[in-house]
Amino acid sequence: MELNGLTTGTATAKDEAALLALINLVQPHVPWTQAHLSWQFFNLPAGSAKLYVIRDKEAIVSLYAAIPQFFGVDGHSLEARMVQDVMTHPDFRGRGFLHHLAGLCLQDINQSGIIGYTFPNERSEKSFRRGGWSELCEVPHRSCDLSGHSYSEGILRIEMLDESFGEWATEVWNVAGLSVGVRRDARFLNWRYSKPDNEYHKFRIEGDRGLLVLKIYSDGASRTLHILELLLRTQDRDLLPNVLSFCFDFAARHSAQTVTAWLTSGHPYAPQFDDAGLSINPTRKRFMFVHSPAAYTSRIEDSTAWHLTQGESDVF
Repeated sequence: MELNGLTTGTATAKDEAALLALINLVQPHVPWTQAHLSWQFFNLPAGSAKLYVIRDKEAIVSLYAAIPQFFGVDGHSLEARMVQDVMTHPDFRGRGFLHHLAGLCLQDINQSGIIGYTFPNERSEKSFRRGGWSELCEVPHRSCDLSGHSYSEGILRIEMLDESFGEWATEVWNVAGLSVGVRRDARFLNWRYSKPDNEYHKFRIEGDRGLLVLKIYSDGASRTLHILELLLRTQDRDLLPNVLSFCFDFAARHSAQTVTAWLTSGHPYAPQFDDAGLSINPTRKRFMFVHSPAAYTSRIEDSTAWHLTQGESDVF
C-alpha cells in the first residue's frame, strides 16, 4: 500500500464533516445528510459503527464501514458486523487502500469472535472472495408481477401501526422459531424503520401474532412494493397466505406493479412465498458473504438457517 504521508485510523462522530464530504463526492446520486449519517453510523442499538479510514490531513480519502448488530444463532446471542459503505476518493484509487482497511476489519472480527456479513456490489465482490470470506448464497431476491391480477385483502385483522414497536414485537421475534439472523426485537425495528427521508408502512397482525413492514418504491415509471419485514409466531405460521394476500392487495391499492421480498429457499416461510408467486428470481448475480467464529461456522454458512429479509438493505 502506498500511503506517502497519509495516515490510517478510525473515525468517530467528530468526523462528521469529513465523512459526509467523501460519501457525497463518491455517490452524489444518493447524497447523505447529517441525520442519515448519524442514523447509519452512530445511533444503532448495538453501538457505533467501526469506521476504518485513511486520511489526508483533515480529509478522509478512504472509508470501510462495519455496522454492528445484535445477532442470534440457535438461541445464542452474538455481535455481528455488516460491512457496507466501502469507498475511496477518486484521486486516491489504485493504491490498495480498501484492501488494507478490509484486512484491519477482518482482523478485528477474528480477534473479537464476532460474525461478519455483507452484500457487496459486483465491483467489490472479488475482494471478499480473496479476503477469506465465505459465499453464503445469491441474494434471495423474490418478485411477483401483479399485472392483470386482482387480489383480495383477506380476512385477517392487520392494523396500521402509528407508533413505535413495543415489547409485543420483541416477543414475536422471541417465539418466531427462526435460527440465524439479526435480532429483530423492538429496539432494532424502531431504529431500522426510522431511517431519515424514508416512508415505511408498519402493521400489527392479529394484535400480537405477527408484524409487517412494507415500503412503496417508485422510479418515476413504475411502482414496487417491498416486503421488508414479515414475522409470525411459530404457532401462527398458518396466517402467512392471508398476510401475503394483504400485501398484494396493499400493492394494488397503491398502484404498484410488482411485489418483492428477500427469503432464502430453505426458510420455513418459503413454501408459502412460492405458492403466492413470490419465487426467487435474481435480477442480477449478487452474492452474500459471511465470516464466522469456528464454533458457529456450520450454522452461519448454512443459508437455509438464515432469516434474511429485504429489510437488511432496502436500497436494492
